Amino acid sequence: MRHRHLLSSALLAALAALAPAQAAEPPSHDEARDFLRSLFVASPYRLNANALSGEIRYRMTTTAEQPWQPPRTGEQAVVVDGDGLQVSICADCGDEPAPSADALKHYLSPNAWVRSDDPRIRSFARQHGRGRSVHARMEGLTEAVRTHMNGPIDYRHYHDAVTALQNRSGDCTEFAVLLTAVARARGIPTRIVHGIAYSGRLAGSTHVFSPHAWVQAWDGARWTSYDAGFGQFGAGHIVLAIGDGDPASLRGLNRATRQLRIVDAAQIRRDRETASN
Repeated sequence: MRHRHLLSSALLAALAALAPAQAAEPPSHDEARDFLRSLFVASPYRLNANALSGEIRYRMTTTAEQPWQPPRTGEQAVVVDGDGLQVSICADCGDEPAPSADALKHYLSPNAWVRSDDPRIRSFARQHGRGRSVHARMEGLTEAVRTHMNGPIDYRHYHDAVTALQNRSGDCTEFAVLLTAVARARGIPTRIVHGIAYSGRLAGSTHVFSPHAWVQAWDGARWTSYDAGFGQFGAGHIVLAIGDGDPASLRGLNRATRQLRIVDAAQIRRDRETASN
């Protein structure tokens, strides 16, 4: 199940580069699998659970002619290091500036994909998005989406939040779009992040980073990640692009992923709770 959740953001990026998602002919299963493999980024090492729950510092290079670097977030620090990049991932590694009022308004608004104003989305959000804090509401919504999306896996399409809610099926992008919609319906500014996530084994390959999508919510102080597909965010999640659910925002993501190389990965610290036990 987990591996299949990874497929959609890769396919979405491919379809978005060619035509609007509604008009694109869905790929076959074999085409989807081959395309997914073409976007794998090899990990230099096996990453264990302790490392993934703490902080990892990656050294990356790219074959792109034009300078490119992944975005900074509250969980991702990016430093240009000679001819490469140093990217640190952990719960509090980054120093992304606070969003403007206009940006927060944008990440609260519905769109054709994140249909947070639909009555069905609002009803689901009211049932599961309880709690005094943003974190409590997001945890409840994340688990509710993860539990609700128990239908057949469909990685050949990119559906909007209402369709995902009704069909109860999809993969990582449908999970992320639905979670974004129900969070916005509860008044939480939320954005979708696309990147790569570590898997010990996937589609016949071992120790690779594969395309993935998850959600970041603004709690009044910082953006925090929530992943309804994997269940939790970890240091194996590397953000490559930030969007609002519109597949047009993913143009160029395929190329950037194929040009990326991870040449080193060092565990800097373990999770504080794990280390104290």
